[in-house]
Amino acid sequence: MAALAYRDTPDLFDEAPAAREMPLRSTAALSERRFTAWRGRSGRRYVASVFAVDDTHALGFTDAVLLAVSSDRRVIAARDSGPFGIEAALGRWQRSIMAAGACEIHVHLLAEDGMSRRAALLDLMPEANPEG
Repeated sequence: MAALAYRDTPDLFDEAPAAREMPLRSTAALSERRFTAWRGRSGRRYVASVFAVDDTHALGFTDAVLLAVSSDRRVIAARDSGPFGIEAALGRWQRSIMAAGACEIHVHLLAEDGMSRRAALLDLMPEANPEG
């Protein structure tokens, strides 16, 4: 499955702020961050597992929302892993997000179906640069 980009949809979130990370308070004291949460432009909260960008385990999940996160805690890319976790496509995506400056991959597994994953992607993916 190709990386998904949904900026051709109506501008539902034009006035809303960008998605932002809202770390889980219950894990704040832990030395290793294994979980975090993101607040989408809609205000909805998405819990995610945290992986280093080069950790191939992050790409092994099916039917998940994958977020490429930069060191300044921004989502720089997002995609649906797909129902089969197509290794070659996910490997290309991983290499491209590393080149773009991602330091982590956050994996949201709680979207129950394709429609839920699409809604999460719309809510969390970075704004398209209209000038670029």
